[in-house]
Amino acid sequence: MKNVILLLNSKPGVEVLNFLKNDEKINITAVYCSDADNQYDEQIKATCASIGIQVFSNDKLNEYQHIQWLSEQSIDFLITVYWPWLLKSELFTVSKDTVNFHPALLPINRGWFPHVHSILDGSPCGVTLHAIDENADTGPIWVQKTVPLKNTDTAFDIYNTLQDEIVELFKFNWASIRDLKIETFEQNNENACYHKKSEIEGLDYIDIEKAYTARELINLLRARSFGNRGFAYLEDKGERVYLKLSLSDTSEF
Repeated sequence: MKNVILLLNSKPGVEVLNFLKNDEKINITAVYCSDADNQYDEQIKATCASIGIQVFSNDKLNEYQHIQWLSEQSIDFLITVYWPWLLKSELFTVSKDTVNFHPALLPINRGWFPHVHSILDGSPCGVTLHAIDENADTGPIWVQKTVPLKNTDTAFDIYNTLQDEIVELFKFNWASIRDLKIETFEQNNENACYHKKSEIEGLDYIDIEKAYTARELINLLRARSFGNRGFAYLEDKGERVYLKLSLSDTSEF
């Protein structure tokens, strides 16, 4: 029986919890909610309550006494699913092994919004399960998969596709990871790149007096169109106008 702690966020966090709660070879010692998404946090809390799993808020991970408690639980795996917060280095020592979900083909597009940068610069798209170390998204890789980016994908489309793909990648490989039948391998830093969260802020303004190629402008709008929201904007005659782009492989939308 393996002892596991889960740090969960977003839709993939809910799906991983629902998958792992049926694994008879593990004991879910504790679950942590990110406090970043109330919709999914409530689903996580309700599921934990229904099966008697201890659930904590993100704040507990900043308490020395709580980390001490964790260190006494003989944790085999610490699994972070779309976790939006940096972890204290002390947490890495409470578990024998770790798994983090990152929606990129590491070491390409470490950091924030990898799907956006794949649209903008054509870098390969994919998903990676990797071990956690003290740097962002640099730990040894358990397994990864390339996910093709379609010409019609907006940021919203590929974001959702990557969520589905990484959950399926985890489900398919979890038993082998759990039983240590997969060996991690080090990342090749030759092609590594990292994107800060703040980089996204410089993408939204479209200068209507600037010359763009059609490809540049279309990809910029694709990268900043997220469902019903368009983040890209232009300013004309003192007014701000937001834009979003829809694409299809047929003439019908």
